[in-house]
Amino acid sequence: MRIAVVGGMGAVAQHAVVQALEAGHFVSWMVNPTDHLPDPCLETDFPQVLCIIRSPWDNSEKYDELVAECDAVLVALDFNHTRPEQFVPIQHILQKSMRKHNVQRVILVTMHGSAESSRQLDWELWAKLNINQVFYVALGTVAPCWSIVSQYSAQEQIVKNAESLKYTILRPAAVTDGPATGTYLASPSHIFGGYISAADVADCALKALDHDMDVSQAFSIAYSSRVA
Repeated sequence: MRIAVVGGMGAVAQHAVVQALEAGHFVSWMVNPTDHLPDPCLETDFPQVLCIIRSPWDNSEKYDELVAECDAVLVALDFNHTRPEQFVPIQHILQKSMRKHNVQRVILVTMHGSAESSRQLDWELWAKLNINQVFYVALGTVAPCWSIVSQYSAQEQIVKNAESLKYTILRPAAVTDGPATGTYLASPSHIFGGYISAADVADCALKALDHDMDVSQAFSIAYSSRVA
């Protein structure tokens, strides 16, 4: 399978790239021009199946290059690496390129608390997100961005409204470091709290690509949690 990954140096995107390559997939990966690869050997170890596209986030021609001839797209934007007010414009540019190249399958990684799962957002994560929001506002970078959660929710709505897309939405709980364990719960029900490693979020995203039964659904994913 040929997979395009949008998420730059975000933790989930990095793990998804490595896991996809190890599984034998061809990967196109968009990163910023100034980004340094977590493992410099990636390009030498997988020269035939890894295409790294270095580009600013708003270069539409590079998105065409990214998705051309791909079977699916994995979007995992991380607010620690991508400014939240860029989430929605990126989604619009990406969908335009996907329509142009007739790519219909997309896995969208957002977060626990997005869209209708907002009612189950636990207080610890709520505080973390709002502290981050205070930092953004203090730096004067987020005038149009009310909250990080709202940007993830807006991404979901854009994907859901696209008639031609076959989407699966993943809403991980608090994302941590750690290895892929495969022991997480992926549930269409809403999850209260919990946590999950970025490696397991990537594992879930790649598995979702193989299951048509997951199309047009959203899943909460975590290790330990209460399910609504």
